[in-house]
Amino acid sequence: MSNQPTTNEVINALNALYQGTSLAEREQANSWLEQFQKTAQAWTTSDVILGTAELGLEPKLFAAQTLRNKIIGDFAELGEQGALSLRDSLVTHLRNARNGPQPLITQLCLSLADLAVQLGAWTDPFGDMTSTFLSDPDSVSCLLEFFAVLPEEALNERIMLGSEFYAQRSAALLTRRAGDLIQLLVQCLQQADLKADAHTRVLVCFTSWLKNGEITLMMIQNTPLLELAFAALKAEDDAVFDTAVDAICGIIYETHLDRDDEPAIVQVKNATVERQLVPQLTAVAAQMRADPHVVEGDEERMQGYCRVFTEAGEAWVHRIVLGITVFEPLVGALVDCMRFQSLDVIAMMFDFWNTLADRTVGYTTSCDPARRTLAAVFETIIDVIIGHLKYPESYDASDAHGGMTAKERDEFREFRHNIGDVLKDCVRVVGQTNALAIPYNIIVAGIERTAQLPWQDIEAALFALRAMGAEIDPTENDMLPKIMDMFARFPAHPKLRYAATLVIGRYTEWTYEHPQYVQFQLNYIAEGFKMREVAAASAQSLKYLCQDCSKYLAEHWNELLKFFNEVVASGTLDEGDVMDFSAALAHVVNAVPAPGTAPAIEAFCMPVGQELGVLLQQQPQQQQQQVPQPELPEATRQQIALLLDRLGVFLRYMQVKENESAELLISRIISEAWPLANTALQRMPADPRVSESIAKFIRVLVEFYAGVLRPFASQITDAVVAAFRQSGLGVYLWVARRILNVSHTLATEESVSLQIVTTMVAQLSDAALSVFQTTPFSDIPETTEDYFRLIERAMETAPGYMVAMPSFPFVFQAAVAALDVNHFHAQMAVLYAWSQILGPTNRHIRMAQDRRSPTGASSSVPSSPRRPQHPVQQDTYPIEQITELCVKDGFDLAGKLMHGLLRHFDRETVSEAVEVFVALTAIVSDGPNVAKAQLGEPPLPTMYEWVQAMLAQLPDSSFPSSEKQAFLADLSDHIQSRRWSQIKMLVADTAAVFWRRNKA
Repeated sequence: MSNQPTTNEVINALNALYQGTSLAEREQANSWLEQFQKTAQAWTTSDVILGTAELGLEPKLFAAQTLRNKIIGDFAELGEQGALSLRDSLVTHLRNARNGPQPLITQLCLSLADLAVQLGAWTDPFGDMTSTFLSDPDSVSCLLEFFAVLPEEALNERIMLGSEFYAQRSAALLTRRAGDLIQLLVQCLQQADLKADAHTRVLVCFTSWLKNGEITLMMIQNTPLLELAFAALKAEDDAVFDTAVDAICGIIYETHLDRDDEPAIVQVKNATVERQLVPQLTAVAAQMRADPHVVEGDEERMQGYCRVFTEAGEAWVHRIVLGITVFEPLVGALVDCMRFQSLDVIAMMFDFWNTLADRTVGYTTSCDPARRTLAAVFETIIDVIIGHLKYPESYDASDAHGGMTAKERDEFREFRHNIGDVLKDCVRVVGQTNALAIPYNIIVAGIERTAQLPWQDIEAALFALRAMGAEIDPTENDMLPKIMDMFARFPAHPKLRYAATLVIGRYTEWTYEHPQYVQFQLNYIAEGFKMREVAAASAQSLKYLCQDCSKYLAEHWNELLKFFNEVVASGTLDEGDVMDFSAALAHVVNAVPAPGTAPAIEAFCMPVGQELGVLLQQQPQQQQQQVPQPELPEATRQQIALLLDRLGVFLRYMQVKENESAELLISRIISEAWPLANTALQRMPADPRVSESIAKFIRVLVEFYAGVLRPFASQITDAVVAAFRQSGLGVYLWVARRILNVSHTLATEESVSLQIVTTMVAQLSDAALSVFQTTPFSDIPETTEDYFRLIERAMETAPGYMVAMPSFPFVFQAAVAALDVNHFHAQMAVLYAWSQILGPTNRHIRMAQDRRSPTGASSSVPSSPRRPQHPVQQDTYPIEQITELCVKDGFDLAGKLMHGLLRHFDRETVSEAVEVFVALTAIVSDGPNVAKAQLGEPPLPTMYEWVQAMLAQLPDSSFPSSEKQAFLADLSDHIQSRRWSQIKMLVADTAAVFWRRNKA
């Protein structure tokens, strides 16, 4: 690329980009044009292209876009006179383009708007643009386009302005000219010689200023703008219709009642709502019902109407409750919107119904007229919702997926879940008995005439019953007995049986209060296990029935166990269902009174252990000679994993405290089960399925039976380490963190338990570091995340032990390198680990500064990142070692942090990354002096020098030199003054500016 590209070179590059025959040619042209846009010559060349009449749209559009991008990113290059000259040139280009393509007009207006926002020397953009363009009817659309984009560009995040200048400029451009704009728009509406689309342009401009908050309700009183918006809602053109929707929603938003509204403003708002907007919306409701677009299922039209009425409902919900008579037409329109067949559209109203229910229940009593009226509305909503809950008529019940795609199925399930919350709102207003009666009547009618009513109708009503459950009191005695009795004569259709079984599972708290139904429900659920389509629902409902009604089922534990074994053997349950059934048995066994608990536990656990022993049977000679065991068949490994899961779930839900015989039995079971799990671990450490089951089993043991486990604690940690060394699977790091969480329970003495777990972490670190040396962090994000979450927890639990590890300096360096990982959760894990590594040292610096401060408190030193930590004694915390590592490797760490903040960190990690950066700054600034007890010394300039070196590597095109110098000056000042919170804001703001500027 030449130093000063010519106009012809740009045109040729654009021709190659748009018309090139090869991909390489187009990519080369695109790269050349991108570099051209960053040059100073781009100002002049783009201006020349725009002024060349014979050129077509594509080069002129490119030139206008180039000027806009440079105005946003390189405004400082112009200088005041250059900017004023460019303004005049852009005005000329816009006037010449007044009859040209709209995209070019828009780009020129955007450039002028971005210039107006930044150019303080342009004292009166409103007046200048108006006097230039208003007198020519052909140019008025250009003027309106400029004013339409001006509020949006004033909020453009890519334009960097100081807060004081921005406030002044925004007021001059917008706030103080809003009244003038209203007059201009009205004047345009009254001009008869404007282009045909002028009224639409007026509406677009009006809406833009309205959404920006510059136009108030008071300003549009007695103007034709409100009428214009509602008239445009009748337009056939979709773009005009959408603009009208935006305008009406903006007007409605202005009618919100705020706490600081003066009485006169409240009166104006209420009068506007009741005298103008409600009548207009009543007419819109009639228009909506007759709109052929809606009748034909036009989703965009439905969405537009729904937006208008939902905005009104949400803005006036308080008024609706206190004056329902006036707002009945609006509520009726909202009910009509709920009848739309677009699930995405009606989801827009869910928040409104929730808020209306809250206000209705909170501001009315059951005898209030408003409550009665709204109760009738919500009864209608229940009926409408049940209609939406139906599976499509085309649903194939014989197909496992019903003939729906995976995406369709997931979206429908999510919709059902969300609209179920609206049903709960309905119950609160209607009352539980009346609410339950609606789906009950649908079901009864369906049962009595099954041949005529599709199964989808009954299933939808059953789903509604289940969704309402959270709002139904367990003592309800009017409708639920009828509902439960109804199941005895229910059709055998698998979908209906599935839904009915889930209803039973939802009301098990009610069943506890009505134990006469326990036996029937148990039998009903058990029958469902015989139907493959219903088995999953049966397992889930049995879990809840056994959990809530265990005392009524305790005497039947033996029958349940026998049935469990039969069902598992039949193969009708998947893994999750077997786990639900296992949890159900555990709840029942918990309720078995002593001394019967122990035999029940033994009857469940011992067969599992025996089967595991058979599957894992080994030759003693091979074990002694350490000959590798032959790999087990896939089916055997799968069964081992399932047995471990089953035993783990059962033990997870067992509660044997104050039951000596049961406690002794559990101790024996664990003593026998752990060696079996350990054998599985040794034989299959790299099997993903088995390793996951073993990890979950170990978690249950350490979290619920730590006392029993103490004799095996070292064995368990050694086994986890050995398995990770052999497999590299992150699941072992995951379970190691769980062991750390309960480390204090693994031995009677804290020092012993800490020794056990820190040895485990040290050995896992050695193994993990070997993995990270050969595999990039981004290639194994899950392992990276699990490892650094382990380090985070270890640093929180035992920082002194961690830093004393011989490998800790290498862990520190690995944590620096891991900041390059490009996965969000892994990034957060690494940053959290850094918070724990640096946090305690930061606290010690703060304490040292506090002791030095005459007032005994120093607000200048940053608090430790992320969250309050466990207290650590200063004389035992290795502050010198952390400080030494920060000074030694801090340049690399600071560089990774800065690079991540500016370029590749997920934006949600920025806050955490900035905290770590500030903590590092505090440590390298004061840490060496604090470690030497030289508290009177000024902060060291270490971080300033590092950042200065880093910024020197960034090209001025991405980070202008003037901004670098300003950043460095502020950083130095804040470090010397120990204003760490100011550094946090400085770095965060700079990162945001850099990212916004360069993301384009």
